[in-house]
Amino acid sequence: MVSAGSAALAAVAGGDDATAVSAASLRQVRLTPEKTAAAGFSMATAVSQSLQHEHLVPGRIQYDDRRHVVVRSATAGIVVRLLVRPGQQVQRGEVLLEVNSSEVGDARADALQRTSELQVAQESSKWARETCEGLAALSQSIRQRASIDSIRQQFRSVVLGKSREVLLSTYSELLLAEVQWKTAEENAKAGVIPGRVVIEKRQAYDQLEETLTSQLEERSFEARQLQLQTESRQQDAERRLRIARQHVRTLLGSADDEAVSAEAGESESALSVIQLRAPFAGSVEQLNISSTERVEASAPLLTLADTTTLWVAADLRQREWRALQLQPGDKVRVIPAVEGMEPREATIHFAGREVDPTTNAVPLVSVIDNADGRLRPGMFVRVAIPVAAPRTTLTVPESSLLEHDRQPFVFVPAGQDLYERVDVQPGLRTDGLVEIVQGLREGDRVVAEGAFFLKSELLLQGESE
Repeated sequence: MVSAGSAALAAVAGGDDATAVSAASLRQVRLTPEKTAAAGFSMATAVSQSLQHEHLVPGRIQYDDRRHVVVRSATAGIVVRLLVRPGQQVQRGEVLLEVNSSEVGDARADALQRTSELQVAQESSKWARETCEGLAALSQSIRQRASIDSIRQQFRSVVLGKSREVLLSTYSELLLAEVQWKTAEENAKAGVIPGRVVIEKRQAYDQLEETLTSQLEERSFEARQLQLQTESRQQDAERRLRIARQHVRTLLGSADDEAVSAEAGESESALSVIQLRAPFAGSVEQLNISSTERVEASAPLLTLADTTTLWVAADLRQREWRALQLQPGDKVRVIPAVEGMEPREATIHFAGREVDPTTNAVPLVSVIDNADGRLRPGMFVRVAIPVAAPRTTLTVPESSLLEHDRQPFVFVPAGQDLYERVDVQPGLRTDGLVEIVQGLREGDRVVAEGAFFLKSELLLQGESE
């Protein structure tokens, strides 16, 4: 393809008429070496690459709601220590301020009381359980007719409660009655004593055996009942302690049991103190209280935010609704309205489902990185919303495109210190690039920086002629 400017130049070289020479001279600019050096031209090459049709919509930088919180006190009290100032960076878990609250003191004291009651219930339950186990083992030894001395030795350190002496005393009597009965049988066979004595001894033995059996059953039942009762009391104590701790956690706004009370060794004077800690690392954006100030329950004390990531909120109106096809994780360009700040990439967080009847728009929220801290909440930006599928086309830098009398054109080098105007038909413009529909071919060189200087020289040259 031969451009109009190239044809005019050829006409001049071939000695065409004066009209052709004039036309060529109005499309070309020859500079002196000094002007060329002063202009600081830079060149670019027309190349084919992917472009996507975008609409620029206004947006605002906002706090990331996931990393932005208003710290409040769950109970009324007095600020006794204020450890931060506006703009201060804090780490996760760092103490921000301390509030003295009598309600918290009462709740912590109740939790401590419930802890003591649980310890007593646990000891009682343990004692009752060991008593049951000891009685079961004792009953087994008695059924096996172990000697009284071996039983006393075996169960010396076993918990038996009040049943120890009663059962061992009856068992001793039973063993003695058994010996007397056996001895009476031997003597009766030898004719030493009458047979009725044997019967009496046997009856005494049987009676003691029944008494011991009854005692074992009763004592085992009582021990089992006591075990069930102590276990029930322990479970009730555990429930009451959980409730008390949950009440303290609610007042403290914490899920950490360490903050519940002085169980970890805090002094009694600290029972009523709430330590409000940072839920995440960030900066103190706003401070609403001062030291020694009285605060009410749920009153906003300070605002904490992590601004390393921010949200970009934009409204999509009807002509941008095609962008609602964007999915979380897709990328968009954000152009800050601050001189010197380059466009940044943001990631789609969500697109609204409902059209606002007032604005007739759908909200679109993206997440943008702000690790350098240059973006601030409330800042105005423009968001480049893709509204068509990307396509491959011929492009040049947008800085190379000029316009005169509503005719777009670029300058191409035509020789040493010689530049020629080439009319083009532009298309899409995005991200500093412009599509060239007609007028250039891939690989053509254009003036990217300094083109406006050439336009001024061309217009001055036209006026002088």
